[in-house]
Amino acid sequence: MLEKAANQGQLEAFLPSNITIQPYLKAKKQILNLKNRELEQLFLNGLGVHHAGMTRHHRSTVERLFAEGHIRVLCCTATLAWGVNLPAHAVIIRGTEVFDQQKGVFADIGVLDVQQIFGRAGRPQFETSGEGVIITNKSKLIKYVT
Repeated sequence: MLEKAANQGQLEAFLPSNITIQPYLKAKKQILNLKNRELEQLFLNGLGVHHAGMTRHHRSTVERLFAEGHIRVLCCTATLAWGVNLPAHAVIIRGTEVFDQQKGVFADIGVLDVQQIFGRAGRPQFETSGEGVIITNKSKLIKYVT
């Protein structure tokens, strides 16, 4: 995403509008204190990541900074599908297969999981509307739109 934005001269598109004021500068310091180069580079471009392989401290810091608007685009796994209340306007599901550890195979995510993930978009206390986009194989699309 960053590479494409850079190629199109649009790197600043993801940056929050408040990058010179105190709350943002405090958030930047918190990211630098995590000593995680990937999180630092993403943050400096208005982006963040969230996945189960991160430490709990890193995940909670990213969640908080996203909720505060310092991170404008958050790329994440299904770790945020259940129970985390964050102010997302749009949610994009890219791919509908996940690894089922019990069966040892890749399987389609359930319709309820898709609804939960899309339910992150447009939360009433944060937004007046929300958008959900699903990117999957044409043969699987009918499962999610009926």
